[in-house]
Amino acid sequence: MIFKLLSFIVYLVIYCYAQDDVDPNGYLMFCPCMGRFGNQAEQFLGVLSFAKTLNRTLVLPHWIEYPPHSAASNQIPFDRYFQVAPLQTYTKVILMKDFMTHLADKVWPKGKRYVFCYSAQINEKSNKESCHAKDGNPFGPFWSHFNIDFNKDIFYQPLFFEIIEPDEWNAKYPANEYPVLAFSGPPGTLERNIPLAKYFVYSDYIREKAENFLRKHQISSDTLLALHLRNGIDFERACQYINEKSNFFASAQCLGFNLEKGISLTNDICYPSDEQVLKQTETMIEKTKPSVLYIAADGNHMLSKFQKRFGKKHNIKIIKYDRPSSQSEGEAAHIDLYVLSIARDAIVNCPSTFSAFAKRQRDVRNKSTNFWGVKDVQPTNELNSDL
Repeated sequence: MIFKLLSFIVYLVIYCYAQDDVDPNGYLMFCPCMGRFGNQAEQFLGVLSFAKTLNRTLVLPHWIEYPPHSAASNQIPFDRYFQVAPLQTYTKVILMKDFMTHLADKVWPKGKRYVFCYSAQINEKSNKESCHAKDGNPFGPFWSHFNIDFNKDIFYQPLFFEIIEPDEWNAKYPANEYPVLAFSGPPGTLERNIPLAKYFVYSDYIREKAENFLRKHQISSDTLLALHLRNGIDFERACQYINEKSNFFASAQCLGFNLEKGISLTNDICYPSDEQVLKQTETMIEKTKPSVLYIAADGNHMLSKFQKRFGKKHNIKIIKYDRPSSQSEGEAAHIDLYVLSIARDAIVNCPSTFSAFAKRQRDVRNKSTNFWGVKDVQPTNELNSDL
């Protein structure tokens, strides 16, 4: 306990000092403005790798959440949900609030703030060719949260961000002329960066809320089967566009990035029927003998159907997380993800990026993961694979 306390004090001293210590190699900033948390987390992995390759400090963005029945978005500090220290073992990072509070005025003063995008864009409201970095939601609210306005747009084509060496980027955009590379969208791709998911470690804030919930309901992860049902109307519509010969959203986690596992993406995998969910769940219950069935869903939790089919027959407790009115839907989703991550067994959705986050958290813990509609295929621990 004393060692942990001393380690935390040392980390705090170093981090506080680093807030005022300018990185001569510059900074990288971006808006995670594409999708909800699952998408934002996937994009973050690519950006993390890109920042390290450039040897720039990554400014950790706020997460973007979309309240129901609202045209606005909320900006959530990175460290409310995840720890900063594990990321610092991989590369240089700083919280966006700390950068804007302690460093922005001297490193990136107003009047010299440039935004980067691949090429010029024209939108329906303006014929001006620019990045349109603050047009619409969440782009505008994200940058305006810290009163950031851009004075110049820079188009970085033909450069790309899936790189091994930083020479071209650093030659074209040296840190002494471009101390901050601020991207209108996430500059990074996913495939070779999946092992970086191990640096996502939940904050004490989320961990304590999740553990309190588990203790309250006397749930042990050792006897827990957790399900993720991606059955909202938006996903039902999205699954109408699947193609058996290509990946869709996060489906590479069960099909392989080059479809090398020989699995065709069908609607049974993308959007399984209630009956299919019940059958596959019962097979898993009979195989693993859990005492608790936990349901995470963005649509129908199917509690009454699960209870009717399994409650008495298998003597199993069936439960979901009930969000208090004071808690946002975005925050509550992280309770679901935490439980999905630590459960002994789990069945998740193959194309879902939300499921993919849970699956990679399970990979960190060397826990196997099953997918709806996928049979007789051994899931790959992506964090240990040679990508």
